[in-house]
Amino acid sequence: MIPQAVMSHAPHSSSVSWAVALTRSLWPFWLFKDASQGDLIARAAASAHNRRMSEILPRYLRRWLLVGALANATIFASDALATDVARRLDVFVLVAAGSGLVCAYAICAVLVIGYAWCHLLLVRR
Repeated sequence: MIPQAVMSHAPHSSSVSWAVALTRSLWPFWLFKDASQGDLIARAAASAHNRRMSEILPRYLRRWLLVGALANATIFASDALATDVARRLDVFVLVAAGSGLVCAYAICAVLVIGYAWCHLLLVRR
């Protein structure tokens, strides 16, 4: 079930570009508020909002794990199809290198999202 706060922030398909929609489907932090700004009541409200929104972080973790797994599979497939690099630069070598970058970014995203999720679940202020 999607929280009500996500429903109110959900982009309209006609008013959002595909790049913004892709970014919002992979990066959850556009839904969170800055809990370090404002007075005590505003910070408490932002912290409460962020703890409520932490319910959606496992969904983003699964997405990034899937992206990392697909990138890893692409690395192995491209490596198996690549020829000897000393003779010429093969397209499969470039695909494997690009997939390696995507896999490294996915690992970083999983670590950041996982830390944020654990922090929001375990730290009660």
